[in-house]
Amino acid sequence: MQDKLIELIAEALEIDKSEAENDLILDPEENWDSIALLSVIASIDEEFNIQLDGDKLAECRSIPEILKLLEENS
Repeated sequence: MQDKLIELIAEALEIDKSEAENDLILDPEENWDSIALLSVIASIDEEFNIQLDGDKLAECRSIPEILKLLEENS
């Protein structure tokens, strides 16, 4: 699940997968804007059939935090 999530986030942020490793900081001022959030929400729903709350996802600042959110909602 983690590898696919990294791919989805890299695609949403329009960055290389290698840049989207666990140490990537999701910053609303730089890369974690509303368009990226919507893209990730749609991708997670399509790929994992999990519907996430946009506000909770927006609070996430790292891939491990998103993974935790996915686990809580699966």
